[in-house]
Amino acid sequence: MRALAAQTTGIRIAEDGAVALRIVHTKANAVTSVVVTSATNIVLTDADGGSTFTFGSGYGTLGLLVDGINALANWDCKILDGLRSTLTTASNLVGGTLTANSKLGEWGYDVMLDTTTTFTFPIRCAYDRTGGSILPAGGHRVKLVSFDYVLDVGTAAANKVQIIEWDPVLRTETQVWQAASVDSTSSATSIDFSKAPLTAKEGNDLVVLVTDAASITDAATNYLQVLYVRE
Repeated sequence: MRALAAQTTGIRIAEDGAVALRIVHTKANAVTSVVVTSATNIVLTDADGGSTFTFGSGYGTLGLLVDGINALANWDCKILDGLRSTLTTASNLVGGTLTANSKLGEWGYDVMLDTTTTFTFPIRCAYDRTGGSILPAGGHRVKLVSFDYVLDVGTAAANKVQIIEWDPVLRTETQVWQAASVDSTSSATSIDFSKAPLTAKEGNDLVVLVTDAASITDAATNYLQVLYVRE
């Protein structure tokens, strides 16, 4: 039955197109604003008041930031295209006043990752990409079919293309695959697992990322695209 209900889906990101965090408001009272100051903080304000998360004061990574937001009574948050170790400092999050949008049956706010300052293009292959975790994780898994990218990386090097498996129960991120990066502004580098898809354990996610030690030059040709199966 799971195989019959499986769905192949794809995600493609270009410059600053990775959703670092998905934030949702969980109460009936009105939201005043969700504001990201790229190198400083995130401020969540609703009718009950405001909460400020300062990146240099205890919230220097996405993991620490998402834990802080989830400790609030009125807000939920999930890391999407990123890792718990991804830094929030150095303008790694795109600043601005965010507008709520509807995705996968929920209204929420997307905090975007600045792919140029983080030197990273990540995509999370997840059964549930909602901020409020509204889909059941048990009995479901994801299988990575293929991915391809064109990126103007600073220096092509070993272990700069990675696949990380996220276990939400153990709260661990484990690297399960790696390859050397390829520097290009025209030809795509393709990795094909279609004959033997890379499969996460039930309830886990797979994060595909291409990174660099020093730079990924902002270019109109840059992209990362992933195809995976949700079942």
